[in-house]
Amino acid sequence: MHFSLADVDTGEIVRDTRVDAEPIQFVCSDRFALDDRIAGRGAGSNIPALDVCAAGLATGERATFDAPAELCYGEAGNFSFPAVGKNRALRLDIEVLGVLGSADAPDVLQSDMTYEARVERVKRHRANGNASFTTGDTAGAIREYSMALTYLTEDFMMQLFDKYEVEANKEYASLHGNLCAAYLKLDAFEDVVAHAGYVLKVDANNAKAYYRRGKARASLGQDDAAREDFLKAKKITENAGERDANVVKALRDLDVETRAREKASSKVFKGMFVTTTTNDPTANADAAAVASAVADAASPPLGFFSRIFGSRRG
Repeated sequence: MHFSLADVDTGEIVRDTRVDAEPIQFVCSDRFALDDRIAGRGAGSNIPALDVCAAGLATGERATFDAPAELCYGEAGNFSFPAVGKNRALRLDIEVLGVLGSADAPDVLQSDMTYEARVERVKRHRANGNASFTTGDTAGAIREYSMALTYLTEDFMMQLFDKYEVEANKEYASLHGNLCAAYLKLDAFEDVVAHAGYVLKVDANNAKAYYRRGKARASLGQDDAAREDFLKAKKITENAGERDANVVKALRDLDVETRAREKASSKVFKGMFVTTTTNDPTANADAAAVASAVADAASPPLGFFSRIFGSRRG
C-alpha cells in the first residue's frame, strides 16, 4: 500500500510513501502481529490504526481516516522516524495496491524471500501492469507497477552488487519508466517528473525518461527545462545511431508554442504603452506623463554615463 501520516491538529505530514516513491508491504491478519514485522523503510507503518483501517479496504480503494492517539503512538509518541509527539491523533491516507495471500494461506513474507524470488515477483507484477496498460486500465497498471516496487526497496537495493545490482537496477528503471508513461496518460505531470528522476538516478542515458519528463515539463509551462530534456533525448538516440521522430516533433512543437507565447506577450507589452488622444486634457496629460517616464527609464541622463565613465578613468 501507499500511505501518509499527518498530525490531525497541525496538518503536518510526518510520513508519506508517495514522496519516496516507495510503497510498502505489511502483514494484516490475526496470525501475525504488525509491530514485529515492519522495520527500516517501513517506519511509520507499525501502528495499530493502519492495520485496523486497511483491513476494511479492497484493492484499488483509497480512503482517509482520523485515528486517535491510542491507535497510533499513544502517550509515548515516537521520536525517531517518523517524529510524532505524545498523545497525537493522526490522519491516515491509505491506498491499497493489492492483497497477497490470506489468513488461512499467508503469502511468503518479503523479508523471507530470496533474491530470485523477489525478482520473479517484480517481473510478474510488471507483466500484469503492461497487460493492464495495453487494455486501457491505467489505474490498474499503476497499482501493478507499484506492487512490483515493493520488492525493490531501498534497503534491499543497497545490499546488491555485480550482476544482481545490474539486473535489479534494470527492473527498477523499467518500472519507474512505465509509471512515467502511465502518469503522462493521466496528465499527472508532477508524478511524471518525479518518476523520471528515479529512472535517471540509475540510468543516466535513458532517452525515454528524458523525453517523458520533457513532455511533462512542457505541459507545466517549463519550456527551458523541457527543451533541455528533449535535446538530451535527441543526443542519446543520435549517439546510438538512431533517430526518434517523437523527440524531433516534440522539439518542433515546443519551438512553435514558445514563439506563439512570446508573440502574444509582445503584443500585450506593446499595448501597455499605446498613447490614445481623447477630449479629456487630464487623460492626455496622464498618458504623456507615463510615456515620458518610460522614455526617461529607457534613456538615462548624460550625467549618468559621465559618472560611470569618470569612475572608470579614476
